[in-house]
Amino acid sequence: MSRKTAPTQRRLSGRFPKMGAVTPLPGSRAESSPGWIEVMVMPREEPGATWQPSPQRDRSVVHQRACEDSKQFRDSLLTFLRAHHLMGAVKGMTESGSLPMVTLYCTLGVLEQLQRSPLFEAGRAMSLEMYT
Repeated sequence: MSRKTAPTQRRLSGRFPKMGAVTPLPGSRAESSPGWIEVMVMPREEPGATWQPSPQRDRSVVHQRACEDSKQFRDSLLTFLRAHHLMGAVKGMTESGSLPMVTLYCTLGVLEQLQRSPLFEAGRAMSLEMYT
């Protein structure tokens, strides 16, 4: 029985060199202007609220109710943005899903306004760096 050996030993470290400058794909975040940031917005929870298990229900009913809550949250966020004249500083917004969370592509000023509001929890989405 013969064993194959590699001609050269490869270094097995967890570190990879950073990629150099690359041309971004069309529509990617890298090509957009540096003034736009990605912000995640959720409803602010009441302090001291405790989790209560819900009684057993049909999953489709639970999902439908969660989708309705998410749509209601998105509508309240849109109302807030319009009332504070911030729609011009928002480039994009995700649709509602089954969680009360919306991702905005906006300016830093919108994030600051959302963080001051008692209705919302907002923060920047974490950027990913490319490694080879």
